[in-house]
This record gives sequence, structure tokens and C-alpha cells, in this order.
Amino acid sequence: MNLPLYLQAAGVLQLIVAAANFILPTILRYEENLSHVSRIIRQIFHIHALYIVIVLIGLGLACLCLPHELLGPGLLGRCLCGYLMFFWGLRTLIQFFYYDRATCADHPFGNFFFGTVFLALTAIFALATFHTP
Repeated sequence: MNLPLYLQAAGVLQLIVAAANFILPTILRYEENLSHVSRIIRQIFHIHALYIVIVLIGLGLACLCLPHELLGPGLLGRCLCGYLMFFWGLRTLIQFFYYDRATCADHPFGNFFFGTVFLALTAIFALATFHTP
């Protein structure tokens, strides 16, 4: 098993998810849906969305550029991989069990694509967390 390559693939997947956040506002009509809330709530939403993209880019680049460090004998890499296993595992559950079923049915490709990506990320980070250096 080539775990460094899997982590690099996880990096690419996280960058794809980050990039998707530039397309999703149009597909899901963020502005139309946010027009019913106060200005501060819109502002908070936009900043949170931006910070999520920034975090995903950083994590994606770390996985893409530093897979051996993440898999090394140190505790930091193992803890980060464990956290990412939890992060993406929770995101997988949210995708399949929390989001509005009607919206997911309206966008079956997106629901399947993101659910599959989140599940793959969970599996990759589980392998990285529990591997023996």
C-alpha cells in the first residue's frame, strides 16, 4: 500500500472540494437564499465559507506536499490524520443523513460525488492514522 500516494490523492480531493466552493454558490443560489436574513448573518456566512476554503486549501497542500511528514513517527502527523479522519467522517454523515433530502434529490450527481469524496477522505485518513511507521 502506497500511503504517501493516498495522502497526495487526499490533498487533490481536498483542493477539488475547495474549488467546488466557488461553483456551489451559483448552483445552490446562496444569494437568493441569504436575501431573507440580516446583513450580519450574510456577512458571517460569507466569511465562514471563505475560511472553510482557506482551511481546505491549506490541508490539501499539506497532504499533497508533505505526505511523508504526516506518516512519520511523530505524534503531530498521526494526530492531524486522526483529526481529519474524524472531520471527513462527520462530513460524510452530514452529507447522507442531515442535508435536506429534496435538495439532494434535485442534485443527485453532486450528492453522490461529494458523498463519495468525503467517504474516500475518511478512509484515507483512517489508513494514515492507524498505519505503523
